[in-house]
Amino acid sequence: MQKLYIVGASAIALSAALGSGAALAGPPLSPHTVSVPIIADYNAAQVTTAGAILTVPAGLATYSVNSGTLEINSRFTLTLPAGFSFSSQPALNATSGTTFALAGGGIGSQSITYTVGGTPLLPGNSATLTSFAIQGATALETPIPAAAALPISMQSTNNSQINNNDAAPISKPAFASEPGAAATFIGAVQPIDLTAPVLGTEFGTSPATDTTTALLSTITTISAQLQDATSTYPVLSPSGSLNTLATTDTATVTVSGLFNGISAAFASTTGDCASPTATGTVAPTQVTFPGVPLNTLVFFCVTSDGTSLLQQNPLGFNPTVTPGTSTDFLGTVVDTEFPGFWSYSGGGIISVTNFFTGDDSGYSSLLRVNNAGAGTVNLFALVQPDTGGAPLTGSLGSLGAGTGTVFTEPQIAAAVTGLDLANSGQRATIQLIISGDFGNVAASSFLVNPSGFVDNVGTPNKPPV
Repeated sequence: MQKLYIVGASAIALSAALGSGAALAGPPLSPHTVSVPIIADYNAAQVTTAGAILTVPAGLATYSVNSGTLEINSRFTLTLPAGFSFSSQPALNATSGTTFALAGGGIGSQSITYTVGGTPLLPGNSATLTSFAIQGATALETPIPAAAALPISMQSTNNSQINNNDAAPISKPAFASEPGAAATFIGAVQPIDLTAPVLGTEFGTSPATDTTTALLSTITTISAQLQDATSTYPVLSPSGSLNTLATTDTATVTVSGLFNGISAAFASTTGDCASPTATGTVAPTQVTFPGVPLNTLVFFCVTSDGTSLLQQNPLGFNPTVTPGTSTDFLGTVVDTEFPGFWSYSGGGIISVTNFFTGDDSGYSSLLRVNNAGAGTVNLFALVQPDTGGAPLTGSLGSLGAGTGTVFTEPQIAAAVTGLDLANSGQRATIQLIISGDFGNVAASSFLVNPSGFVDNVGTPNKPPV
C-alpha cells in the first residue's frame, strides 16, 4: 500500500507539471532583441546607376541583451536580405568591453559570423553596427516602401548555456527604396461658359470676358525626395548621404482628366499664362508637359479650340511626374494639395438613360426632350458608350420655350463625333448638357420595337429645382 501511494503521488506531480507548462514547454523565449531605428531607404533610380553598390549608414541595427549573456567564444551572425552581399566588412561597437572577431563569411557573402571576445555581453549591454557597404542590392532598383522593407537578421549561437542562444535569427525590416523625387500639385478652378454665343467653348462666366486660355494647375518644388512617403525615414543616395538631384534634371508632368475641346497645352513661368515655356501635348483624357525644370514653380495652361464643347471635371485632375532628361529618379510622390475642377456656368447637366441603343431588326431608339421654360435653351449630348473610352459630345441645336422634340439614333450619331452604335446589341449612357434654364428641361429615351410599340427606357428626367 505504501508503494502504491508513492507512485500515485509521482503521477499527480507529473500531471500537474505538464498542466502548468513547467515541463516539455519547448525552447525558452529569446532573451535578446534587435532594433532598427531608421530604415536604410534609398533612391531607387540611383541604386541602378550605382550598380546596386550602397553605403549603409552607421547605426542601422542594434542587438540588445535583456537577460542571459553572450559568452566568450560564442558565435554572432549577421545576415543580409536575399541577393545582397557585403562589399566591406561591418564592425560592431559594444557598450561594454565585448569584441567581435571575424570567424567566417563577410565580403562577397550574404552573412558574416563573429567570435565574441573581450568580455561577455551582459544584460543591459548592446552592440550596434557601424557603417558598411553592400553589393547586389538590385531588389532596391524597384521602389520598395518602408512598410515592406527587406530584413536584416542577427543571431547568437554556440553559447555553453543553451538559454543564451537565439533559437532562430531575429529579423527586422531594414532596407527600402523610393521613387526619388517629390512634388506638390495645386489645381485651378475654372468655369466653362454655357451661355450663347460661347456655348461651352471658352472659360469664364460672361461672353464679354471669356477666354480660350486658362490656368490648369501649378507644380511646385519638384525636388529630391528627402523623406519617404510616410515622412518617417530619410531617402538616401548610394553614398549613404541625403538624396540630391542634379540641377540640370527635368521632369515630365502628365495630368489626367477630360480635355475634349482643348487644342493646346503649355507651361508658363507666370500664373496668367503670359510667359510660355515648354509646349505640351493634348489627348482626350490627359495633357502632358515635358521639360519641366526641378526646384521651381511652374504653371500649366491650356487653350480651347474655340468651337468644341469643353467638358466638366468635377472630380478634379490627377497628376503624375516621371523623369524627363533625368536618371536621378524613377518617378515622383505627388502631394495633391487641391485637385482643382472645371464646372459649367449658365447651364447644367441632366441624366437621360443608360440604355440608348443602335437601330436594327425593327428596333430603334428615340430621345425626347421638352422645354417647359420661358426661354430658348441649347442642347448638347454627352454620350458614354458601354465599350468605354472618353465621353463623346455633340450639339443637338436649340429648343424654343414651351416646345419639345424627338431625336432618332441616327440624328444623335450624326451630331456626336465618334459615336457608332451599330446595332441594338450596343448601347450607351446619355446625358444632356443644357445651355440656359436647364431646371425646366425634361428628357427621356424610348425604344420602338418591331411591333411598333414604344417602351419608355428612361424615366423623364429633370434636375431638382
